[in-house]
Formats: sequence, C-alpha cells, structure tokens
Amino acid sequence: MQPDAEQKAQLVQIRKRAETNLAENVMPFWATHTWDEQYGGFLTRLDREGRRLDDSEKFLMMQIRMISSLSAAHRHGLRDRGYLELACKGYDFLVNHMWDKTNGGFFHSVARDGTPNTTRKNTDVHAYALTGLTEHYRASERREVLDRALQVFDLLMAEAADRDLGFIEDFDGGEWPVLNDEQMNLGDRTDIKTVDMHTNVMEGFLYLARTTGDAAHLNALREVTELIRTKGIDPQHGCSITAFDRDWNPISDGSGNMTTCYGLNIEMAWLMLEAIDLLGESWPDWRPTILGLIDHALAFGFDHKRGGFAAYGPMHGSVVDADELAPDRMLKPWWVQAEGLNALLDAWLWSEAQRYLDAFLKLFDWVWIRQIDHECGGWYQDTDWETGTPATTDKGREYKTSFHTSRALIRVASALGLLLSHGSGWSPCLCSGQRPKDI
Repeated sequence: MQPDAEQKAQLVQIRKRAETNLAENVMPFWATHTWDEQYGGFLTRLDREGRRLDDSEKFLMMQIRMISSLSAAHRHGLRDRGYLELACKGYDFLVNHMWDKTNGGFFHSVARDGTPNTTRKNTDVHAYALTGLTEHYRASERREVLDRALQVFDLLMAEAADRDLGFIEDFDGGEWPVLNDEQMNLGDRTDIKTVDMHTNVMEGFLYLARTTGDAAHLNALREVTELIRTKGIDPQHGCSITAFDRDWNPISDGSGNMTTCYGLNIEMAWLMLEAIDLLGESWPDWRPTILGLIDHALAFGFDHKRGGFAAYGPMHGSVVDADELAPDRMLKPWWVQAEGLNALLDAWLWSEAQRYLDAFLKLFDWVWIRQIDHECGGWYQDTDWETGTPATTDKGREYKTSFHTSRALIRVASALGLLLSHGSGWSPCLCSGQRPKDI
C-alpha cells in the first residue's frame, strides 16, 4: 500500500512529529517529574509544569502505567535516557510495597512511604498489571518480572473469573462500586460488569499471550475476546454497551440513559484486531465487528470539522444533539484521541478505506495543535469540542500518566516508518513490533 504524493508528505511529517513528541516532550515530562526520590515509586498527580498536586498516595495504576511506558520507550529506541533503569526501580517498589505477600495480588494503593492504604483488589487494574509487567519483561529480560505476571494471571483466573461469563470487578470479597463509576455515571453501583473492564482484561491477556505463546494464555484471550463480541457489543448499533448485571443483561447508567464510550470502542477495535491475528482467527469473520466499532465512533462521536473524538454519547445519534446527557460528553479526552490514532491508522492499513486515513490525518492535526502542551510537556487531559481550550491544565492524576499517549506515539511512528519504507498492509509487526519471545 502506498499513499499518493500529498498524503505521503503528510504522513512523513506526522511520523517525525510523533517521534519528536515522544522523545522531547511526553517522556521527558513524565520521567523527570514523577519519581519519588525519598521513598521510591511514582507520583503522577501533577500540575501543568510538573509540580506535585498531591503526594499522599501511590496508586497501583500509577506504578503500572509508568513502568509500562518507560519500558516501551526504551524498547522503541530511547535507550540513553535512563528509562529502563527507572522502570526497574519502579518495579522493585511495586513488588516490595504493593504485593500482598500473604494472599497474592497487588494492593490498590499505598501511602507515600509504601504502607498499605487501600487493600482493594480490582480486576481491571490487575489486567493492566499484565500489560505493564510483560512490557517491562520484554525490555529488561528479568525473568522474575515474567514470573510475577504469571502469578497475576493465575490469580485472576482463580479468584476473579465468574463461571463462563467473564470476570467480576473485584476479587477481595469487598462490596466496591465500579472502579470508574463516576466516569461512566453508574451511580456507585456494585455487582456490575462493564465492557471497559473486560476490554482491559483482553488487553492484558493479549500482551501476556503474545509474550509467552502459552496455550492457557491464548485460550483465555480467545474466550474473553469472543465474550466481548457476543455479549458486550450491541448487534443493532455496532457499539459497546456500557454496563451489565452479572449475567450480561444490559442496564442503564445512573440517569437512566443507555450510552456508549467512543474511546473504549475504538481501543477495543484495534486490540481485537491484534488478538485475532495472534489467535489465527479468520479476519473476514471479524471485519464487520472491528470496523463497525470504528465506524460507529466516526459517525456519532467524531468532530469531522476540526478533528477529535468526544468522550461518550448515545448508542444512536450524534453526540452533539444528545442534550439528555451531561455537558462533559463534549470534551475530547487525551486517552480517546490517543486510542483514536491507533484505531484509525490500523483500520486504514487493514482495509485501505480512504475514510480512515482522512479521519486519522484530521485527528492528528487536532492533537498536534490542541491536545499537546508544546510549552510545558505532556498532553492536556480534556479539551473543549470547538475551541480546544483545556478544561484543566493539570497534567496528571492517579490514572493519567504517560501510558496512552506514549503508546500511541510509538505505534504511529513504528507503523509509518515501515509503511513509508516498504509499503505494506496491516500487520501486528507494522504497528507494534511485537512477536512471541522464547522464554
């Protein structure tokens, strides 16, 4: 596949900008400001310039996502910045202070000095732990890191698996609300299943199975991917349903609305594409599902005038017209734009359909002009639908780190580098540079 001359010039510029933003903006900002020199571990609640807004608590997600992005940046070629060494120190803090040495699994958060704070054990974050641990193993080749990932996988399968119906949200026996219930407007409900959590499980299993090639890991990946396709995606509209009860009966949000998350749908799409390739599934059989998720987001949640995806919206109809939903639906979150870059580029490389390339070019333009803070570093969290004005200039929180942005920049730069050099259709090597590793 070769773009025309004008498109090629745009893609050459985008590749250069992706590499530059990764190496000179995103990674330096997060690597410089997050490490706790006194106690170890990462603190990611930061203002625009990287000053700490709160250093009282260290969340599991903070540690995992920083370890993952530092390791991935090292693997991508940024090997003279000390990123791998910092990731190794982060891993040591993680296992020394957050691993439950009695029952296994990671505590949800600790105090700054590493004392256990919230002992909740959430499936979603442990799935992310698989992503971060396997990424770190591939960079460091420390066998103990892979062994820890294998322990997490076994723990999830033993404690969090729910019959043949996926996974429960938490496996510590507590009555916890859904982890990101505020984001999904679920009203502090318990005993709920979300496609969000199951997509993150699919992601963790994908990273692990791609690293080990083990039959048990591949089978677990196959089962959760198929479960999402058959239970989590509405067959009429082709988008995910936000929440379900334990038996996968759809339920409305806390305001009685049925909504979908555009960012989740497009992230799910490219993860599914990589999963079915690893599993040897028939691409044509999955094509309507995968491209349908992206097409739905483009039809109802994408700003075709300026570029950028909205946060969430109705299952049918434009997000702009969905006045029954809260005004924050019109924000363009950093992670949705990052996953949009991943999905649109993959969709174009896979299908060669011009609409995906057009949307990718427009989205990157929005990100470059509005989402990236070229002065202080990092990406703004949420920007206004029309003006691009940041809703807040704060850069970090317990979940917002360098993870989504650095991964998207690496995938875009890697894919375009190979495409512009050789020309190719979609392949996991083109976008991720991943192959099973002998262990």
